[in-house]
Amino acid sequence: MLTLHSHHPLKAFIDSFDGKDPEGVVTFVVERKAHKLTLISGHAERLHMVTLALDDDCSLNTGKFSLNASLFKLMCSPLFDRQHGAESISINVSYQNRRLPNLAFLPRSNTWQNGQGITPSERHLELFESLQSAGFESLSKCWIESALHHTHSYPNLSVFKLNHFEEKLEIVSDTTLHTFDLPYHTNPHIDLKLDPASLQGLRQLCQHSNQSQISVYADSETAVFSDGTTTVGFRLYFDEADMNATPIHYQVETTFSVPVKAMSAELSTHYQVNTLKSQNLTSLYVSCDSVLIGSATQTEGCYQFFETKIAASPAPILYSVTTSQLKRAFDQCKKLNVKEAFLQVLIAPDGCRELGLYKDTGAKHPICTVAIELDTDGLEPMIHTIEYHKTMKPAQGDLFTTE
Repeated sequence: MLTLHSHHPLKAFIDSFDGKDPEGVVTFVVERKAHKLTLISGHAERLHMVTLALDDDCSLNTGKFSLNASLFKLMCSPLFDRQHGAESISINVSYQNRRLPNLAFLPRSNTWQNGQGITPSERHLELFESLQSAGFESLSKCWIESALHHTHSYPNLSVFKLNHFEEKLEIVSDTTLHTFDLPYHTNPHIDLKLDPASLQGLRQLCQHSNQSQISVYADSETAVFSDGTTTVGFRLYFDEADMNATPIHYQVETTFSVPVKAMSAELSTHYQVNTLKSQNLTSLYVSCDSVLIGSATQTEGCYQFFETKIAASPAPILYSVTTSQLKRAFDQCKKLNVKEAFLQVLIAPDGCRELGLYKDTGAKHPICTVAIELDTDGLEPMIHTIEYHKTMKPAQGDLFTTE
């Protein structure tokens, strides 16, 4: 008997089957002493493996064999039926004096499906053996997710590259190079270059894994990721134009600083007002010695001033930015234990602006960037709003004074 239980790693494995694969088999690697079964599908272009714990009553012998992939998918289908999904299924195993087993499944009375194990796929076994000796690097899933955070701003990303020697992250999108500081003070000693398919595989593994560590192996041609249960591998493809991508040369429009924790808390406050959350737009007013963030409709508004520790623009400037993107950026800074974020509004040659968040004034590359727009029409009304509120007194005194 072979008992299979319903869980996401097995479903993801079955969903990965390629109907166009000419071999079209799943390879079983049974290790009874280790009480585990490894299932292998795919090929060097797109490999998928899942390692399952064997129950004590499993009657599979130690060994290797392959089975028709579409038949195995049919046998497992009751586990993932949306309306009547089973928690587990039991597949009958018999050797009948043969070296390779016959697997039979009875989904209901008077109905059965069976398949004879065949000689294991040499391609699968070669890939399996090569991974046993591969030099994997164990990375914190939290660290990986922090690095992956940058990719959300680049839907046309074509290259994702970690350079541990220079401690920087490089992203190529639309044949343009974007460079960021690596997320933490202590970064893993690994160089990693991924294409969109392998990057998506890493993201999905992190999303569904309940493990705190992800093992990574990468060279110039392949990338493999594993959480101990699921292992996915990819052949890498890069365009020469992307590998020769050059950075954008920005002009700095203004520089200022804000306390990360207080800024993040104020943005969260805006979310407590349903109309402001729905509007999802924040105004950023920068003067020579202070910064104001505000979110307002015609009838509601929330604002807070912050003192900037570095001199900003002598003339006031008003910008608008998407609240959710700005909050996500400051939440990223909080995770990195940045107390005071140093910000620059950067102007690209095409006139588009980005808000770069830096961990300190000496940082060469931002922690992250957010799209931002100049709001010249709103500047005068904002100044009038500020002047009006300066005449008001807090009902319970100034909650932000230290005296």
